[in-house]
Amino acid sequence: MRPSFRHIAADRIEVRQGGGCLALFGLPFFGAGVFMLLSALGVVSMSNDGNAAERLALPFMGVLFTAVGGVLCCGRAWTVVDGTRREVITQWGLLVPMHADRRMVDDYTAVVVEFVRGDSDTADKFPVSLKAKAGKNLQLCSSTEYGDSRTCATAVAELLRFDFEDATTDHPVRLSVGQAAMPLQQRLQMEGPRIGPSERPADARSDVSRDRDSVRITIPIARTHPAWIVITLIPIVFVAWFVGPLSQFFGRSRTPDPIAWVFLGFLTLFFGVLPAMTVINGLLRERRRATIVTVSTSGIRVQERGAWRSGPVKTLAAAEILDIDFSTSASLATSARQAAEQQARSSWSGSKSRSREIGPGTERLVAALSQLVKSGGIIVKTKNGLTTFGQGLADDEVRYLHSVVRRALTGDQAV
Repeated sequence: MRPSFRHIAADRIEVRQGGGCLALFGLPFFGAGVFMLLSALGVVSMSNDGNAAERLALPFMGVLFTAVGGVLCCGRAWTVVDGTRREVITQWGLLVPMHADRRMVDDYTAVVVEFVRGDSDTADKFPVSLKAKAGKNLQLCSSTEYGDSRTCATAVAELLRFDFEDATTDHPVRLSVGQAAMPLQQRLQMEGPRIGPSERPADARSDVSRDRDSVRITIPIARTHPAWIVITLIPIVFVAWFVGPLSQFFGRSRTPDPIAWVFLGFLTLFFGVLPAMTVINGLLRERRRATIVTVSTSGIRVQERGAWRSGPVKTLAAAEILDIDFSTSASLATSARQAAEQQARSSWSGSKSRSREIGPGTERLVAALSQLVKSGGIIVKTKNGLTTFGQGLADDEVRYLHSVVRRALTGDQAV
């Protein structure tokens, strides 16, 4: 869902949420509720009136469906950020505002964009909030698109003269309002080289080479485990051992040749040919499949090379690249621990009898689970979204590639 974000005045920003797809989703509920109410009142006749219990439940179901559909179709939320009065006005209503809540922004320090991972029923979200000095943040809006949330957060930070914080990945970045909309390349050139080239790990799987005015990184896929090949070969061995005796059995039992051929062909195809093709394709994928990343001062190009053909090239212009972060198994554990501690502080802000830190048992559990989690790779943040590559690499290699990409973007091609 994309919030409607606009400047309604020089010192005010309005964010509207509701309507759109939600209204279309609520139309069937609203129509069904109206039909049930009309049927309960006798305005619309039904072919089967049902028993007394069904007729009694019909009005209640009609009211419920009409209320849910009406809220989805007509429900709206307006959030107005006033830079002059230094307040945030949140309004709710049906088509027009009906209730309002006002909060001053003196208790907040920055505008933060976060990431909330979705599940099978919900999409990933990027909520925009005012970061509180203590307690719970004040959410302004939420979008499923990173670019929309970042644009909204940058505008609010500029209006309120707050810092901007990007907490969508493992390493939050806090920028001044003047740097929030600035491309990463420009910021790096202004800051200068803060770190030298990192050392290439001895067990690195990727290949990094210099190609004229760019750096080319080839990241192969993870190697196939030998156990997977052994398991896949089991049906082939079974077919090789079973087809001969089975064909002799068909001959002795005088089974018609067409039936015997169809049965043996089916057995050979599904338990012999297909597993063999799976093994061959897996070996070819291991040898050829890779992610090819080309980094230069003009931007980043990412291409997936498959076993049989290469995919399209995704080009990220340098002017659109806002930041480049990395995610390792260690940083994932640290980020999860910090999120848990922040949640604990927010939940227990009014209680002095409870500890606000994570206990040693939970700390050990997080450390153990981090050993099982694979790295998230390199994350490139642009105005159009997030692009990730290098997932599953070792932590040292992810950090090494992160430094290589950032240096190459500024013209430093040391590898």
